[in-house]
Amino acid sequence: MSLAAISIDVDSIRHYYSIHGLEPGPPEEADPIYATALPRFWELLDGRPATLFLIGADAPRYAAAFEPASRTGCEIASHSQAHDYRLTRLSKDAMHEDLAAAEAALLPLAGGQKPVGFRAPGYNQSPELLEVLVERGYVYDSSLLPAPAYFGARAVAIGAYSLRGTPSSSLLGRARAFSGPLSPYRTLPHAYWNADEAGTIWELPIGVEPRSRWPLIGTTWVGTPGPLRRSALRALTRRSLPFVFEMHAIDLLDAKDEGVPAELTARQPDLRISVKDKMRRLRELFEALSQDWELTVLADWPDLLKSR
Repeated sequence: MSLAAISIDVDSIRHYYSIHGLEPGPPEEADPIYATALPRFWELLDGRPATLFLIGADAPRYAAAFEPASRTGCEIASHSQAHDYRLTRLSKDAMHEDLAAAEAALLPLAGGQKPVGFRAPGYNQSPELLEVLVERGYVYDSSLLPAPAYFGARAVAIGAYSLRGTPSSSLLGRARAFSGPLSPYRTLPHAYWNADEAGTIWELPIGVEPRSRWPLIGTTWVGTPGPLRRSALRALTRRSLPFVFEMHAIDLLDAKDEGVPAELTARQPDLRISVKDKMRRLRELFEALSQDWELTVLADWPDLLKSR
């Protein structure tokens, strides 16, 4: 039975404004990510374990929204302090400062346990950032999305926003990082997209359909027809590939939800899919993962992978 993990990036809605080159969003106390999306996520999980990648600057002020995590055996992991898409371009000292601030902020939410896992903003990783993770004692990174098509689509979107005069805060990143191995591997910081038996940190790549490398993430999953979704799961099973399912909390919102403004819906088409349909499609996936895969939090993977 192959390993599987449900992971969610809990990005405040203001970050989507900056991605789409919009003016600052609504007041943070009205953020539907925490008031609406997270309760739906706990309902979907129905007691299953999941890994939550949280932003240190945001998550603590919404601590009540994360209370179910400890009761359901969920893992709290780091999604950086500031969710700066240009984190990989900072100096190593600045990277250390960001990660240290996130660790301190997330400690109370994680029951006093320092995070052992990390996911970089925007799937952008670098040798320097991996060095910092190793130096800070992280066990795994789960930032890389080995999907060349996603990189191409992002390049087009970022270019289009720039031409409109409303530049995106997102960073294109390095094309090679979106074409690495599909299976988990140990790696060295200087070769972060290559497997290395002597590697000092685990890379747990985000799941893709193995033939086309189409990303199997929340946004694409809820927008893909049922036969293709089921075909993708069968392809992963046939190849015995572990599956890191990555979604964002915004995947559990739609245009009718309070606090989701029209200007954001116009830029983010998945918000036009009804929450009812999203919940149904994600519930089917979670049930399949529970029945046909060994579903655990990502923190368990390094030890489980060593024993296989």
